[in-house]
Amino acid sequence: PLTVLNGNHYEPGAKFLHDLSWKRVLDSYACVQCNRCQDVCPASFYGRPISPSALEINKRYLLKETTFASHPDRLLLPLTETVISPEAVWSCTTCYACVRVCPVGNEPMADIIDIRRRLIVDGAELDSGVQNALQSLVTNGNWMSKGKRLRGRWAKEMEFPIKNATEEPVENLWFVGDTASFDERVIPNTQMVARIFRCAGLDFGILYQNESNAGNDVRRVGEEGLFEQLVEQNLQAFDKAQFKRIVTTDPHSFNTLKNEYPQFGGNFDVKHYTAVLVRLFEEGKLTIKNKLPHYKVTFHDPCYLGRYNGGFSAPRKLLALLGVEFNEMPRNCENSFCCGAGGGQIWMGKVAAGERPAENRIKEALTTFEKNPGDKKQLFIVTCPKDMIMYSDAVKTTGNEGRIEVRDLIQLVAEAVGVAEPVVAETVASVV
Repeated sequence: PLTVLNGNHYEPGAKFLHDLSWKRVLDSYACVQCNRCQDVCPASFYGRPISPSALEINKRYLLKETTFASHPDRLLLPLTETVISPEAVWSCTTCYACVRVCPVGNEPMADIIDIRRRLIVDGAELDSGVQNALQSLVTNGNWMSKGKRLRGRWAKEMEFPIKNATEEPVENLWFVGDTASFDERVIPNTQMVARIFRCAGLDFGILYQNESNAGNDVRRVGEEGLFEQLVEQNLQAFDKAQFKRIVTTDPHSFNTLKNEYPQFGGNFDVKHYTAVLVRLFEEGKLTIKNKLPHYKVTFHDPCYLGRYNGGFSAPRKLLALLGVEFNEMPRNCENSFCCGAGGGQIWMGKVAAGERPAENRIKEALTTFEKNPGDKKQLFIVTCPKDMIMYSDAVKTTGNEGRIEVRDLIQLVAEAVGVAEPVVAETVASVV
């Protein structure tokens, strides 16, 4: 984050090869050209002009050309002219798969994020959707162009009050996130989480308008300055609240609150809601009233819960408790396939042609179900608000409505424990 060190001015990110850390410069010679990184890359699968392996090999070629071929002047050319195209830089979903699969520990994704940082500092032209999202984040603290005071509207519409953590102490501070707070397709799930927490007697509250976007995707888009601004805003909000731990339903927020806020002095015990639910069942505060054997389900591991943070077991423990027929997709856990939303891709105004990662994932789920045919209702289970959006859209665009339905895990938990949405009485016009 620092741009001034020992009196010298440094720009963030990487424009030239020598701006990369020495380790990542030498990654190019560690690469064994196995192409595993490219094989697991969702953007490459989508037909985007990106290849993590080509990035590493192009760095090697550049080093050879500037040394053995006696062309040191090429080191003064931007990386976007020598090793990777700008279009490829903005294709990355930051899913982390290329890093995790690499047998020699190379980090092509980290190079891409650093290149994005410098492009933004240098004023590079951004996709219109990304630009609008960043502007809204500056103005409103969220990427959805919603006023700050609307963040807690979903809570005020509940049939019971939800504590304001800046006004009274709570054990659990629920960091809700943008998508779960504002998107009408996701808000019913957010409200159901609140009902389940209340049913279990969990002491929780939210920040209402004091919450800002956690900044996970902002940082991966390359807007380091805005990321630090959002961190500062949230740390100020946390200072106003009294709590023991942070709970979040958003894996993106979970990742940055847990792993990146400590760099700025924000050391918190951060839990994803699935881990909280497992504990509540184990402590007997939630009990299963209705097993759900009539559902055939598969589960998608979100990148920022699973691959980044190893959160594989809690969702599967819950599905086992619920009694569903569970069918694991071939690409699961560490090898889960990204939905395509991360790294700011969900903000993009221009969408490339071709089969999107989420569409391919829905087809994988249906193929998995076909191995165990039956007449049970087929569900695609998610534990990330962005996944709810991406996969619900993918079911429609692949023409599979009626064959498979996307649900958040909280919907199954609610059905199993007997917590239902309140019935809203219809207004009946009086007959004169």
